[in-house]
Amino acid sequence: MLKHPPSIKEYDYSLFADQPNVEAIFYIITNLLNGMMYIGSHKFFKYGQWLDGYYHSSQDIEFNNLFWGLKKDIFKYEIVKCGTHQDMKNCENEYGVLHQIHTNPKYYNKAIPNKGFNIPARIELCEMIVNKCREGVFDVVDEDGNYILRSISDFDAMDKHQARKYVDPNKTIKDIRNHVIDNNSIDKTEPLTIFGESKELMLDGNRTFIACKGLKQASAGLKQRVIPDWLIEENNITEAEKELMAELLNPRDEVSKEATDLATVYDTLIKHKRLYGIEFKSEYNKKYLKAHHFHTKQIEQIPTNAEKQYEVEEEKNEYGSTYIQWDDKDNCQERIDLKDECDKIEKDSKYEIITIIGSAGSGKNVYVDGMDKLRKYPNCKKIILYLYMKDKHTKRKWEGYSDLKQTKKGGIKVVTKRGDKEKLNDRFTYTLGRWNMGMEEEFHVTHEIKELDYLRPKTTEGTKVDEIT
Repeated sequence: MLKHPPSIKEYDYSLFADQPNVEAIFYIITNLLNGMMYIGSHKFFKYGQWLDGYYHSSQDIEFNNLFWGLKKDIFKYEIVKCGTHQDMKNCENEYGVLHQIHTNPKYYNKAIPNKGFNIPARIELCEMIVNKCREGVFDVVDEDGNYILRSISDFDAMDKHQARKYVDPNKTIKDIRNHVIDNNSIDKTEPLTIFGESKELMLDGNRTFIACKGLKQASAGLKQRVIPDWLIEENNITEAEKELMAELLNPRDEVSKEATDLATVYDTLIKHKRLYGIEFKSEYNKKYLKAHHFHTKQIEQIPTNAEKQYEVEEEKNEYGSTYIQWDDKDNCQERIDLKDECDKIEKDSKYEIITIIGSAGSGKNVYVDGMDKLRKYPNCKKIILYLYMKDKHTKRKWEGYSDLKQTKKGGIKVVTKRGDKEKLNDRFTYTLGRWNMGMEEEFHVTHEIKELDYLRPKTTEGTKVDEIT
């Protein structure tokens, strides 16, 4: 356990109780004799290892003389928040601005710390506007509260925003259309959301508009709600905020509810990283996911999955044509060549050798495919398993790995994760061992695992030409 300087009377790290490993902290050091404070944030030298010898980076002479002097029991050191480095920098900045610490005589700090990142969209503002839409504040109605319908042709001429990455028009539009026909009215459809008055954009409701085109029930027009220009201008609503509002409108649907698809959410988190440098596990992203009504476990898992997708995309961009798309059965030349080679092995051996091609990340499926094929060819004596790596995450999980983790008391422990290769090998060894029981050794079935990388060599052999003498 790290020994603190004698000037620290209290070291409060209770916040770490029941917390997963984190990257950084926001802390406040309080002089217990006069109430003066110093605030700061710190990114750990090693992820999750918070007792790393760092205490502060103050340049204040008076504070440093007290902190590093020999006098005892002067300060309380409190870890106020923990999380990503960016979030802790933002906490430090927000606190500094709120308390004006650079001019406040109660603080040792000489300046307001910089932000960790600039937010792309004000989530609370977007939620407020969307809630006002749902409450009917922007509905276009007459004095009696009845909707003033607008013609289909007017909506047809507008620009339209598509919030979802994946939409199944054959299903959703057909469902909406059938609902309107069954109800013999557009009464149960919600208003189309129009962003702006001087320059109109259909922000939400495009599927309802398409579904109702040509229906007699919509011949008088459709309902609408309009987000006014004054609100847009007063709040200086950005493109990112416009997109977020379109996403948040999607959990409520005109007739059948269909939330914003997960691929769109992943794309947005990746965009936050690429355009704004926002870390995936930041509080901002958690707030974004909460606005989409994801539950707590999903809010923890989705950023991790999005980060993996981002890293794979970055690796593909880096390696370009050397990246092998094994999953593409029709266009991946390596996959096509391997399939031809496997077919030849099986036919030449009269199926005494059978082959399976599969992803290293889908070991259970490979095992099932292998057993099914073994039953199909009972004279088989060997199964060759070709397992391809899709990306570096699949490869790491396949090989297994060990991580160092710090315990809540500051100790270090090694956590080892068993690899999928070992698990798959054990399954085949056990099953084939039972299969071979009571059989002569010459009829025993064996298995072999061959690993296929996801990267082609960057250097390829040239074509040799015989010299003419």
